Amino acid sequence: MGMPASPAHDTVDPGEGLMKKQIRTTLILTLDDATMSSFVPLLQKGVQVKAQLGRSMKHLLCEQYGVNPEYLTERIQTIFLDGKVVDNVETTTVKGGAIIALSAAMPGLAGATLRTGGLLAAFRDGLTHEEDLEAVDSHELGMVTVKLFNLLVRELGPVLLEKGVWVTREDAESLVKRWADTPLRAIDHVEMDGLKVSLEELAGLDWSGDSEYLLLRAVG
Repeated sequence: MGMPASPAHDTVDPGEGLMKKQIRTTLILTLDDATMSSFVPLLQKGVQVKAQLGRSMKHLLCEQYGVNPEYLTERIQTIFLDGKVVDNVETTTVKGGAIIALSAAMPGLAGATLRTGGLLAAFRDGLTHEEDLEAVDSHELGMVTVKLFNLLVRELGPVLLEKGVWVTREDAESLVKRWADTPLRAIDHVEMDGLKVSLEELAGLDWSGDSEYLLLRAVG
């Protein structure tokens, strides 16, 4: 499930002046598979994504984020919505502020019990998501949090990162400083608000800002 290369950009060398500027809104990175692995903790913790609200879980994953319907059925074995297991992706609607956790098959009896639409769903004892009969297909844009686990981190993570995720400035700063402190230099292109910068410059910036979140895009 590869991602297309980021298109070339005409950028202006900001020089020393950028070091005194504050991070504003958008950070774009071009990196390889090895560096992509550094996003694993962040994707497990959860990132915010833009979504059409009031649409089904299947619409969110397949229509809005391009997940193959067969992949959804065969690979994404467990789906949590606000802490409850989703059994029907076609009738479960997603509201603003929702927290969605996606996992491939989990081992043992616990994995079988929590499996979406599984035969042991009756044994969950209150852990199954109940349909909201008053849900409205609003088509409004809003934000939801997506968490990925086990094999899905590396398979679906690049899909989310290519489209863009909103992360806290603290998490973004932690990632950048980790990259700047390592000899690994697998990031070919770093762009901050339309300006091409180096990792060293980025790590030295003032990460405070007017909003808590910034938009992060990573393509390989």
